[in-house]
Amino acid sequence: MNRFNLRLVARNTPGSLERILNTSRVRGFNIDHFRAELDRNQQYCIEMAVTGERNIELLIFQLAKQYDVRELEQRRNRSS
Repeated sequence: MNRFNLRLVARNTPGSLERILNTSRVRGFNIDHFRAELDRNQQYCIEMAVTGERNIELLIFQLAKQYDVRELEQRRNRSS
C-alpha cells in the first residue's frame, strides 16, 4: 500500500473540511493523518496523509477542483 502526504490551504467555509475528507474516501484512499489549523488569514492549513492502491493523481485532481482548496502540494511519497 502506498502512503502519500499532502499539504493544502483551504477556505474556512462551512463543510470545507468534510468535503476534503469525503473526496479522499470516495476516491479510495484511507486517511491516516489529518491536521487542520486556521492561519492568521482565517484559512485552513491542512496536512494529511492517505494510503491507497490508486494513483494519487486522481485524488489531487479531484481535490484541486474543489472551490475551497486554494493551494495543494504533494509531499514525499513513501511505501508502507
